[in-house]
Amino acid sequence: MAQSSVGELDIPIHPRDYPIFRPREDECPYVLLGLSESEPVDLDAIRVAKHQDNVVAAYRFKRLSALAFEIERLGVSESYRSRGIGGWMVAHAIGIIESKGGREVFIRAPSCDFLSRFGFEVTDSEFLRLTLTAE
Repeated sequence: MAQSSVGELDIPIHPRDYPIFRPREDECPYVLLGLSESEPVDLDAIRVAKHQDNVVAAYRFKRLSALAFEIERLGVSESYRSRGIGGWMVAHAIGIIESKGGREVFIRAPSCDFLSRFGFEVTDSEFLRLTLTAE
């Protein structure tokens, strides 16, 4: 695994070098996802990317209907930004959603190049939508 050094960190160069997991009970990324620690969370709807057993990125999704899901939150630690990890997390979320039978993925965000490269399009509301087709 190729790595680069940033300060005291040896950070992998390729985003796929960051394993993604369902978080353990003691590692819910409240701050990274902008959640209150008093807010109940469903850990089955959260995935975290780790580096040296530290959570460096996370996302949370929710089911809106039988075929529609929303990626509610996405966060990447400041030291790990601009390395492709956010894109890796979005792609992972889309894969998880598709594996759960999802055919539409929504993200509450303004139109942006980052999300359009995944195929997200502006809807008539505040959401971007990605339509998944079964193969």
